[in-house]
Amino acid sequence: MTKITVNGIKLFVLDILFPSRCPFCGEFIMWNELCCESCREALTAANDVICRKCGQDKCRCNEKRSFDAVYGSYFFDDENVAGAVYRFKHEGESNLAELAAADTVRHMKAEEMPLPDFIVPVPMSVKKRIARGHNQAELFGKILGKALKIPMRRDILFKIDTKDEQHKHTEAERKKRVKTLFYGGNADLSGKSVLLCDDVMTTGSTLNECAAILKNAGAELVIVSVCAVTRLNGQNSSDKKHMRKE
Repeated sequence: MTKITVNGIKLFVLDILFPSRCPFCGEFIMWNELCCESCREALTAANDVICRKCGQDKCRCNEKRSFDAVYGSYFFDDENVAGAVYRFKHEGESNLAELAAADTVRHMKAEEMPLPDFIVPVPMSVKKRIARGHNQAELFGKILGKALKIPMRRDILFKIDTKDEQHKHTEAERKKRVKTLFYGGNADLSGKSVLLCDDVMTTGSTLNECAAILKNAGAELVIVSVCAVTRLNGQNSSDKKHMRKE
């Protein structure tokens, strides 16, 4: 028999008022489901095939990385994933993040990855956060923190205000300009293990720079967790269309 909880009752009532939809295809789903069965079966389980060290489907470990491991649940250019990321990023629809968090935790436990001391989300500039109303990396971080039972910290990484967005630049340009976008506080992370999270990993430049700042502050281990990773050798037109909207 299914255990009835207060949270379950709340979800059931909310589903009556605001019916749940699959984050990928938009079809109606049951109140206690996060996506439809057909999408669950059709989507590629990225964590099963990406290189754990660099996070790509085609290993790029010849490039120096400051993070130590990458967990990514879906491929951004798979059908309907870009749309799910867009709705999570701009509308705060959290089903995608719930699915990705559960997937990350499952793989971390199966691979006996050490439990991080805390979670650090990739920061958003103050102006952009006010304009959007939320930072999707923080939303993902809160869900990860609840699943792993570890705290999230927002006092470690910061981003300067800029009108020029990373996704508008080439991979080479991203690597160069990202070094001027982020900075750390005064936290001493000596010997700490950190879970760095974001919604999407494209070239990895942003996550690599954030990881470098954490390492410079003393972090011993930096693990990356994202909802989706991008196949750098196979973006399709729908993928690029959604990236332009972000």
